[in-house]
Parts: sequence; structure tokens; C-alpha cells
Amino acid sequence: MNRNTIRLLRSIRNAGLVALGPVDYAVRALNCKAGLPPLHLRRYVGPLGSFESSGAEFMGYLRSLAELQTNERVLDIGCGCGQMALHLKNYLDENGSYVGVDIHRPSISWCEHNIARRHQNFRFAHIDVRNLAYNPNATQRAEAYRFPFEDRSFDLILLKSVFTHMRPAEISNYLSEVARLLKSEGRCLATFFLLNDEQAALAGRGANDLAFTFGEGEWRYVHEHSPESAVAYDEVFVMQLLDKYGLVVEKKLYGRWSGRDDGLSYQDILIISHKKPKDAQQ
Repeated sequence: MNRNTIRLLRSIRNAGLVALGPVDYAVRALNCKAGLPPLHLRRYVGPLGSFESSGAEFMGYLRSLAELQTNERVLDIGCGCGQMALHLKNYLDENGSYVGVDIHRPSISWCEHNIARRHQNFRFAHIDVRNLAYNPNATQRAEAYRFPFEDRSFDLILLKSVFTHMRPAEISNYLSEVARLLKSEGRCLATFFLLNDEQAALAGRGANDLAFTFGEGEWRYVHEHSPESAVAYDEVFVMQLLDKYGLVVEKKLYGRWSGRDDGLSYQDILIISHKKPKDAQQ
């Protein structure tokens, strides 16, 4: 299936979801969930059945793994239609703040109207960054994009299911931006599909949930004609990039996608921070 066919099928699916909007709203209203984004925006984030549960799951990770405090400043890269913002708006206090950015303009518009308008410490911005699968006509290249924020301005940066849709040069640039934007004691929670020896052994037994059969070198992908739909990276390559930009992994939690019995979430989770002086000397 080539890239144009995939785009056509996505467009058809989206049109169908938009058409079902009134029914979806009626169901949400009956279940006291009218405040959720409409059907077609929730599907843009991921499987419809996991929109709420995945948001609640990662809210738990932000608190327990990344130790997010109520008064901290959060940057959510790839915020979609506010999956995490809907949880964080009830957690961050008046001294905390949130910025969400995404390449999908309709999602940002919904967030501005339904979240930022009611919460003065929340704001959203559309970034017109190119992604061949999700934003092919954008004006700015991800491998050269500079986020419009000052250095060392965020306590926590979240990239949930973002690096799983990006090419190597794009990830390299985004990690350099994470290093620039994180405060000295800041943390980044990022998810990946990581390729390593244990994952390869599980793949040999048919245990991997996704088959990253295309590509070569440090990255692999599921769909030959649409790499950005699902991308995995050699774990050593990711560690080398982090080291290059003065970053270090504080916590590594492998996911269930590879077939691990002890996987925490579906994707692999890294908690990243700046190297401390002792790390830099090693």
C-alpha cells in the first residue's frame, strides 16, 4: 500500500468520524462526558477505546515516574486534542503552567476554545512542522525546527508517542531542543519503540506486537511506504544521541509491545534529564 493510498484511506476514515459527530456527542452527553473532544479528534490521537484510559495512565506516570509537582511548568510536544491537558488542568495549581503544541491545527483549535479559554495558565500553539504521514505540506522541517520558547524554561517536557513517528535527523533535532528547553533540574518523559537484544529474541519467537521489517541502520518501520506511521530505533543509537546533547536516562521502563511479560505501558518509556557533573565526568 503506497503513501497516497494510505492518505486517502485516512481521509475517508476521518470524514466518516466527522459524520458520526452528532451521535458521538449525544452518547458523551448521556454519559456525562460532553467535555471530551469530538470523535474525529480523539481518533487522531490513537485508538478510540483508550483515549481516556491512556490519558489517566500517563497522568500517573507523570506523577510517579517524572515526579511532576503542581507548581511546575509543562511542555507537551504532540499534545493532540488535549488528552493530557484534560488531566493536568485539574492537577497544576495557579503557580504551575502548561503549553501544548501540535502539528494538527484542528486539535489545537479545539484545545484553545475548550481548555485555554477556561484556564489562564494553559495555552496551545499550532506548529507547522512537516511530517510525511501526518502533515506533509508543512512549511518547516522537523530536523531544523526551533521551538519558540526560551532556554531552560520548562520543568517537564512530555513527548508521548511522538518519537515513534519521526525520522532519525528529526529525533536528533528534537532531543537537542529538549536539552535546550529543560531547566537544570528538569525531566523529560518520552516514549519509544526500542530495538535491543531482548526485543530481537522475542521477535524471533513471534512475540513482538509490531513487525518493524523495513529500513536499515539505526531505525526500522512497519509500513514500507509510510515510515512515519510507526518507527522503532536501535536503543544504542538513542543513548548515543542523548549523550551527544548532554542528556542521560534516569529511568527506563520497557513496554509490552515487544512481548515482555513485565512491560509497564505499551511503548517503552524513558525519563530523561540533564547530565549531572558526576555523569559528565564518567
